[in-house]
Amino acid sequence: MSATIIEDDLIHYERLGRGRPVLLLHGWIGSWRYWIPLMQQLHLRYTVYSIDMVGFGDSAKNPARYSVDAQVAVLEAFMEKIGIPKVAVIGHGLGAMVATRFALKQPTKVARLLLANAPLFDPGDLNERTPAGQRIMLTQRDRYSLAPQIDEEDADQTVASPTFTDPTVPSRAGGASALNPEAIAERARSMANHSANKRNKLKDLFEGKSFDDLLGRCFKRTEPEYDKLKVDVDKADDRALQESISQFDAGSMLDSLRQITAPVAIVHGDDDPIIPRPSDEVWHYLTLGKEDMCVPIPLEGVRHFPMLEHESFSRLTNDFLEATDLTKLEVRERWRRRSR
Repeated sequence: MSATIIEDDLIHYERLGRGRPVLLLHGWIGSWRYWIPLMQQLHLRYTVYSIDMVGFGDSAKNPARYSVDAQVAVLEAFMEKIGIPKVAVIGHGLGAMVATRFALKQPTKVARLLLANAPLFDPGDLNERTPAGQRIMLTQRDRYSLAPQIDEEDADQTVASPTFTDPTVPSRAGGASALNPEAIAERARSMANHSANKRNKLKDLFEGKSFDDLLGRCFKRTEPEYDKLKVDVDKADDRALQESISQFDAGSMLDSLRQITAPVAIVHGDDDPIIPRPSDEVWHYLTLGKEDMCVPIPLEGVRHFPMLEHESFSRLTNDFLEATDLTKLEVRERWRRRSR
């Protein structure tokens, strides 16, 4: 057992192997422990780290660190303290949320990202949203940028009278539209009135629930996985569940993924009883213009724990870590965009 202290809180982790670093982040149900089979496979080529996030397993129980942002801060401090300059991150459920936020905040520290059964929901306005991070060629430049397109005829006006952009509003050029401060305020009020159920669907799924409730939905008591996970579920602080979902926003989650510059693979069990598989519309939104960098892989007959239920998950993970061309990754099981 290994541990480190981060601002007076004990953070438990395990390390195995030698080579390039890979970090495993567990989900809401369990702890680092269910990653053991994957660690045993990966350690032959990689140095594999698996940590208990705050509120789980043998790490500290500190409600001040249960939010996703706080968990990201702990992860940043952990990497600095252990001396990991750059890492491939594999996140499951809650760990996928933390990994996404971390990769967006620290792009130079994430080599690639594999998300398993992440909460990816349709926020209800995909048809109106301009996909965040859509690559648009800038005027008179030969590189791509996340910046909105600037028409040549408007360039001088843009310099003289700066405007703000809203990626959720389409413009005539297909980029983000320019809004004045009054329009921004109006848009903010409109978004505030948007149905909370459409934006924070995790509350619909988890509010008032306990970790025991979620475990019971994933496995029957007669299944061997139930007893193995129950040991760590009993150690977890249920307050970590509610705090971790309190600020969830479906649209923000999708756009965060689109803005990540590292290669991303998204694995999701078709029969997940906790986090439903993303719709085809969500898959389309995430991969639009990024087919070479973002690969969705739905797994037929798999529930919430692909690392425990899918016999080829270890091979898939290793293939992803080694892949130089994501478009060739697990071709037989990749989601394919429907012809229009």
